Amino acid sequence: MSDKRIFIVEDENVVALDIQRRLKRLGYQVAGVASTGETALSQLSAANPDLVLMDIKLKGSMDGVTTAERVRNEFEIPIVYLTAFADGPTIQRASLTEPYGYLLKPLEERELHSTIEIALYKHKMEQQLKEKEQLLYTTLRSIGDAVIATDAGGHITFMNPLAEKLTGWTQADAMGRPSPQVFNINYGANQQPATDPIAKVLAEKVLTYLENDVVLIAKDGTQTPIDDSAAPIQDEHGHTVGVVLIFRDISGRKTADEQLRHYTKELEIRNQELDAFAHTVAHDLQSPLAPIVGIAEVLQENFEDIPPEEIRKYLGSIVRNGRKMANIIEELMLLAQLHQKNVTLQPLNMAQIVSEALIVLLPLTDEYRARISVPDDWPAAMGYAPWVEEIWINYISNAIKYGGHPPKIKLGAEAAGDGSVRFWVRDNGDGLSKAQQAELFTPFTQLSQVRAKGHGLGLSIVYRILQKLGGTVAVSSAGVPGQGCEFSFTLPAAPPQ
Repeated sequence: MSDKRIFIVEDENVVALDIQRRLKRLGYQVAGVASTGETALSQLSAANPDLVLMDIKLKGSMDGVTTAERVRNEFEIPIVYLTAFADGPTIQRASLTEPYGYLLKPLEERELHSTIEIALYKHKMEQQLKEKEQLLYTTLRSIGDAVIATDAGGHITFMNPLAEKLTGWTQADAMGRPSPQVFNINYGANQQPATDPIAKVLAEKVLTYLENDVVLIAKDGTQTPIDDSAAPIQDEHGHTVGVVLIFRDISGRKTADEQLRHYTKELEIRNQELDAFAHTVAHDLQSPLAPIVGIAEVLQENFEDIPPEEIRKYLGSIVRNGRKMANIIEELMLLAQLHQKNVTLQPLNMAQIVSEALIVLLPLTDEYRARISVPDDWPAAMGYAPWVEEIWINYISNAIKYGGHPPKIKLGAEAAGDGSVRFWVRDNGDGLSKAQQAELFTPFTQLSQVRAKGHGLGLSIVYRILQKLGGTVAVSSAGVPGQGCEFSFTLPAAPPQ
């Protein structure tokens, strides 16, 4: 059971009860149920949910949008709206509350599950990003500033320790020198001398800031990107008697900005991947589920009139499609394991691994009358045996299903010469075009037009397994019927015994 707690705000008791049942069936905990916005706001603090399912059209003085705005401002809890219909202005108001999704009534359980998971994931990523932004902000604020003071003629009268460190000049050596000798700056892009902020302040008697892309050149030639401000030092009569220059090393800020861009890009990629993953799961589980439901309905309505032979045929179809669903679920569990589990590479007994994979595939081999050729010896490689077996099962099953008639399949391996071993599976099918080959191994997408019958997860799993094991994947095909495809993968070679 998930530890995620969901709070429901729904003014129709029947709908609220239905949502509770669905959430519990999906493994979530129901943190609470409220029928009005006021009740929800009074309970949320104690309920401490991870997500709120909010009906847009609530009865009472506060509708769902108003309530959601309060929840966002006071609790920072992600919200997913529930709605059967809503007018344009209401939807526009709802969008201003930055919801994490919308669900249309009546609810579809798969859509409910995927929307909640995506919302929770996005919220988690956003919170982590906010924490990193706060950390970067605090770090930058904590960095001490360098300070230089001059007299009315622009000669150095004071430097603090950080100014000494950045310029490479001690205060004793810099004292009385013209400021450009000590505070030597240029434009980083073209190395041309930059405008002297101290001279500018003395001339204009106003606060001034450095232009962009300014680099401080230290006494030893070290270059440091900086930003600064310079202000006139005035006496009690308003006369300018000098300049105070405050500057700081922004190397850390530039690095932080780059990291922030990296985190933002990574979050975008993760969100896109999660969206694609949810779509794939919904589509692929629906494919075998539809005939199961259809056949069950036929049996339910006409059982007494159907001959026993037909019943056995229908039941066989249910079993086959049920196994497909079980296989998809097993692969999804393996995919989740790949994200979480770290393994130590060990020498592989490839002959045994391939033999066990072929045993698993024996029913499929018999069904297609496939002929499979296996070498007597295998080069020694490193990996994790259960995952490598999964690679062979995926490759060989594809070769069987999309090979010739009958499929003729050849397995093999060779040293790659770069410290790795290359393993391959060749079939005699129709092959793949260059465009189709380019679509393979893309996470959570269908294999290709030709391989549309597949459920689309197999090669995604192969790709992720080999990422974890330090290997690579490849496919080659002339696109000529009968010449088939060669699917290959590499693993690190085992050290000599």
